[in-house]
Amino acid sequence: MVKLDAGAVARLLTGQRRRRGYIRGMPTFTLTGVKYEYLTPALEGEPDEVHSWEYGHWPRVEAAVPLQGGGTVNLYAEAMRWGLGQILTRWRDDEGHMHSAWLPKDNVRRLTASEWDIIEYHLCPPELRPIRWGKRLPGFLPE
Repeated sequence: MVKLDAGAVARLLTGQRRRRGYIRGMPTFTLTGVKYEYLTPALEGEPDEVHSWEYGHWPRVEAAVPLQGGGTVNLYAEAMRWGLGQILTRWRDDEGHMHSAWLPKDNVRRLTASEWDIIEYHLCPPELRPIRWGKRLPGFLPE
């Protein structure tokens, strides 16, 4: 049997620099060099009323994530679940960590395949773009 000191574990986890946004009460992430503290409202209603998109086939969306000090930050994300007027979105920050939050459905807009293709093009290092896109211009995909 192994006994853990819960206080020591909590101190260890909160002391880690790379995962600070996951342990404390107010989640944080850095996007294009700017640090944000965002709100994570709980899902309202019964969890039985929540539905999921097929694993790995999540719609790509533009989401307005509410911030602690008021206002929102727009970012590109994937929608994982929906229900009760809310959509669970997830996104990756500058350090590669995944974040998620339940957002009101009015804060989420589904992107077309061409819009997402342009976003991925701009996120891709210039020297790697010919590998993925070849001579094709980004954004000209059949809808």
